[in-house]
This record gives sequence, structure tokens and C-alpha cells, in this order.
Amino acid sequence: MPRFDDHFIEAHRGASGRFPENTMLAFAEAAKAGVRSIETDLSLLDDDNFAIFHDATLGRTVAGDAEIGSLDTAAMAGLDAGIWRDAAFARQPVPTIGEALAWQAQTGIGFNWEMKCHHDDYPRHARALQAALRHADPRNTLVSSFDAGCLAAIRAIMPDIALALIAETLPDDWHEKAMRLGLDGVHLDHSTLTAADARAVKSAGLALRCYTVNDAADVERIKALGVDMAMTDWPERFVAQYG
Repeated sequence: MPRFDDHFIEAHRGASGRFPENTMLAFAEAAKAGVRSIETDLSLLDDDNFAIFHDATLGRTVAGDAEIGSLDTAAMAGLDAGIWRDAAFARQPVPTIGEALAWQAQTGIGFNWEMKCHHDDYPRHARALQAALRHADPRNTLVSSFDAGCLAAIRAIMPDIALALIAETLPDDWHEKAMRLGLDGVHLDHSTLTAADARAVKSAGLALRCYTVNDAADVERIKALGVDMAMTDWPERFVAQYG
């Protein structure tokens, strides 16, 4: 069981409400706010390294239009992941998983790694993840994905890693997937979460975590439903009160 059950607030892509998402700056600011874990995105590069990057293509947070999977580590190194938010954040690089892990070793902050399987070569994703996390502290490691096929490939070669399925709403076959994949938890959109779904997930012995919770009223609502964790763009607003 990872060390994700002793706090309620998790930073979504770092302190991404104020700082450019998925950058080391956003991670550092989340740490300053007092978070104990961060949700971030892993995208597989052409050289089987992972970039801390959400989208399938460049264009939203980094200039360009290339598919992320067509680029290697060297090509990513020169990209600016900060200027899209503000000129004050110019020259913030796209981190690699290795850089994030080195920072984790210094800070002890957990990572909820969301696997972005932009193509369906799931075994390749799984092998690359196994190599990347070979020295990571399992207590500070959680892997999540919308893609059950990707999670299955990871489970096949990483039998002890904590996995979570992400969905906008609770799938009809969620319990079968949870049992087959040995899930630690389910991550759901807070805005569609019902009391019945919350009871069902918790009754199955699974962790229930919700994204992306940015309003105080929503934090209170899901906490009352028994949700275990709220992922938020604004951890600095909530961590002192909720932990």
C-alpha cells in the first residue's frame, strides 16, 4: 500500500493554478504549500524515456505541433513549457521522469504517475515504466491511467505496484477491472460522483480519489461522501485545512 492514505489534498500537475503545469517549478511550489503528493503525467518518448507532459501533441503548453511520441529526450530538452502561462515563466523546461524522481528522492513527496498511453503498444509502455521506476520508493509510487489495457500490461510485469483506474464516471465493469488488475483505487471526476458510487467503491475496499477539485464547496461535498483524496490545481488553498 503506497503512502497515499495519510493526506487528503494532492497537487494536480503541481501547483498548476498559479504556475505552468507539470514543471519542476510547479512541483516546487506545491511542496512549499505543504503537499505530500503530486499527480503528474507521463508521456512516452521515441527513445523510451518519459516526459512529464500531458498532451499527445505539442501546441497547448509547448510551441509546435509534433506528436510527443515522435520526439526523443534531446529534442524535448530545448522546449519551453513555461512561457505559455506568462513571460515570467519563460524557459521552464519539460522535465523527464528521471528529473522528477531525483527531486522526489530529495523531498520524499509521492507521485501519482498518470500514464498517458497515446498509442496502444502497451507492453512497450510497461517495460519503459518498469525501467524508469526500478529504484523508486514503492511507498511513494502510484500509477494511474484511463486506459485499462495499459494498466493490464503494467500489472503483468510489475505485480506489486499500486495501480488506479481513472474514469469520468464509474464504469459498469469497474469491479471486474478492479479485481482483475489488482487495483489500489479508482479516480473519478468529482463533478459526476454520486453518493451511491462512492459507497460502492469504498465498500469494495478501494481508495476513492477525485479530480480536479478547485472549489471549497466541492472539497467539502466529496469529503462528506467519504472520498479519500482531492486532486486540485490550487493546493495552497486547501492543504493547511485538510492535510
